[in-house]
Amino acid sequence: MNILVVNWAWYPTGGDWTYVENVVNIYQQKGHIVVPFSMKDDRNLPSEYSSYFIENIDYKKVNKRSISSGVKVVMKSIYSFEAQENLEKLLNDVQIDFAHINVIHHYITPTILKILKKRNIPIIWTLHEYTPICPDSIFVSHGQVCERCFGGKFYNCITHSCKKGSYLASTVAALENYVHKYLNYYAYVDYFVCPSIFQLEKYKQFNFFNDKLVQIYHGYDYAEIERVKLMPAQTTEKYIIFVGRLERIKGAHTLLKAMQSFPHIKLKIIGDGTQEAELKALKTEHQLNNVEFLGKKSKSEVLQIVKGADFLICPSECYEVLGFTVVEAMALGKPVIGARIGGIPEMVIDNYTGLLFEPGNAAQLAERIKVLYNNESLVTEMGKNALGHINKLINNKTHYESLQKLIPGL
Repeated sequence: MNILVVNWAWYPTGGDWTYVENVVNIYQQKGHIVVPFSMKDDRNLPSEYSSYFIENIDYKKVNKRSISSGVKVVMKSIYSFEAQENLEKLLNDVQIDFAHINVIHHYITPTILKILKKRNIPIIWTLHEYTPICPDSIFVSHGQVCERCFGGKFYNCITHSCKKGSYLASTVAALENYVHKYLNYYAYVDYFVCPSIFQLEKYKQFNFFNDKLVQIYHGYDYAEIERVKLMPAQTTEKYIIFVGRLERIKGAHTLLKAMQSFPHIKLKIIGDGTQEAELKALKTEHQLNNVEFLGKKSKSEVLQIVKGADFLICPSECYEVLGFTVVEAMALGKPVIGARIGGIPEMVIDNYTGLLFEPGNAAQLAERIKVLYNNESLVTEMGKNALGHINKLINNKTHYESLQKLIPGL
């Protein structure tokens, strides 16, 4: 089959790309031809179909342009005529059997769905966030979980300036949701795939095409994990690890607060983000000499560092869909201390594959760290449980078989 895989970027960007790259490999290994449709970027992986990609949109540069240019970019982020035209050209040149949509809001936009529907091409959409039901996409407003837009009341995003704390950005985000709800292009999708039970239930709660929602855990190729396992240890140092974006919603502030109780425990932090300077200031203020910021690392470097850790901490304070950081740590045989929020508890089974704590509760997190750090046999036991659980839950065989049930002939 010729499979159209659509994503806003065609280069490594984060969890969404981890999934896209993996599902592309699955399709190709099964003998299918993958036809990408994305946005032009110098970082893109090479593709013979890149001439059909839409022009790059860099929102960070919008405010440096004229007002008229900014308005054009904003309108394009809601309704992309270019994406429609380029996709039409692609479909005229290439026979497509079905389309697999991923992250398209703000760039490619849902307007492409009507082009696919017009040609009777089956469409599945893997949901990586919550944009259709939350203008800010992650149910967070000013660092707090927020569901004010329930029932399509997207104006709440504007009145509370949820998007980046900006009235203008929030207005654009809310307008985008109103436009897409009015045009009803989502109705053209055959199936919306939710990678976690939590996400499925949240979309159902918001009455978003409940009859089209299906729950399928992501697949994952563990080949690189296995290679890392065979590599010699880089250090005999004893430490715990945090991997993720340094944003308040990811819980690093809560983690640093918890670490004030353990000056003897080494914590390594991998990642960067807008809160990096503030977190480093907290380290200095509280003399957390046991905390080391490693910055952003390549995937192979991350896996090596996680391999050497006792356990991973995932203190997220937002509705995580399904974190590949947790998947990879567990696949390396590491237990995880995770916040009881979003899809995390589907991987971190309390007192079995790790320990759970209430998001934002630094005292409870500190208690969990103390329990696990001082019990090597428990770390070993939970690590084994974590490996078995994640291999069963997240694997390519089950993922592909589940997709086959949605797409006849796949």
